[in-house]
Amino acid sequence: MNEEMKWNRSLPNGTKDKLFKEAVQSHQLESLVNHHFASRGYQRIETPLIEFEEVFDGMAQKATSRYRFFDDQGRIVVLRPDMTLPIGRVISTTGVIPPVQLSYSGKVFRVNKGHSGEYNEQLQAGMELIGYDSLKAETECLINGVSVSQKSGVTDFQIELGHAAIFQTILSELQLTDQKKERFKWLLQSKNSPGMQDFLVDYQQHPLYPLISRLPRLFGQIDILEEVEALTDHPKILASITEMKQLIKQISQVYPEQEITVDIGLVQELQYYTGITFKGYADQSSDCFFSGGRYDDLLTEFSVAPLPAVGLVFYLDRMLYIKDRKGELTKPQGIEVLIHYDDDALALAEQVLAKERFARLSLHASLEETIEHARTWQIPRVLHVFEHEMKDISLEGGERDE
Repeated sequence: MNEEMKWNRSLPNGTKDKLFKEAVQSHQLESLVNHHFASRGYQRIETPLIEFEEVFDGMAQKATSRYRFFDDQGRIVVLRPDMTLPIGRVISTTGVIPPVQLSYSGKVFRVNKGHSGEYNEQLQAGMELIGYDSLKAETECLINGVSVSQKSGVTDFQIELGHAAIFQTILSELQLTDQKKERFKWLLQSKNSPGMQDFLVDYQQHPLYPLISRLPRLFGQIDILEEVEALTDHPKILASITEMKQLIKQISQVYPEQEITVDIGLVQELQYYTGITFKGYADQSSDCFFSGGRYDDLLTEFSVAPLPAVGLVFYLDRMLYIKDRKGELTKPQGIEVLIHYDDDALALAEQVLAKERFARLSLHASLEETIEHARTWQIPRVLHVFEHEMKDISLEGGERDE
């Protein structure tokens, strides 16, 4: 009889252990981003790792892509797949009075398809600007996006701008069935120009046809914005283009060399966006390492009146991957001194530990074990602490009295 397979030596799909160097780098990057937001006056917020599933009804994400389970009362709860919606829940159910500038960091969990290359457990850090309806909020997000990227060592990247209102306006004007909406989304996401021409056979007399027929190709340099203005006179779409132009002008004041591109046919995975959206891309990865945008209808998900909001999130694991591909992940400082102390010398050993840099107490019973440990882990020095003195043992050059 075959024994039942045990999983206590395995990891769930899409997860990984971070050891030593990777764990240190991840922690340092998270700390860097958190410190950056604190230095700009942001207030930190933390929400539970588990939430009721209804909190995420505003996501287009399917329930099968969530980690779902039951609480002790039989209610469906999930590991949070997103950080923004829980913050919306907080704003709608507490006494927090907007406007507020919030920051956060933590893990999100999404069940990705096998062999997709994406981890199901992802470390994120970000910001939420709640209650600001001016373009200064989007500007603040992108200023932070560029600044944090540069501080973290991701210096060669481009920002891609889109506008959710353009796609939403087109859907409203075409009045597509649900099936045709999904087809239309796919054609835009895959940049399928021939397929779009076939799709639009029955819409050639529509006022938006000149624009829609070009959508799969309307991405790239910012002069495409002027091309869009020549293709349509729809007021909502033109207003969206004007907003994008104004944002580019603002960012260029602070970062005139920053590369910015646009994608007029951009379709967002998260359906709560209502305005300008943005993503950061580096050459070392096809996935964006930061993203965000405006979502003025966020609080309506929680039966509260609409409230303007803009957010930005950094995908910290992707940022570390980019730095690793560039060969820029530095090795963390290792232990240089291992302190072995006699039983009656603990007080002196603690004093020595406080003064020595990159030192650690040995927890071995014998000096021989301590020295062997140091050799195994390539620690160059061992300090042997007695009650009133100590010996400095160099593993490369014998020992001497101090």
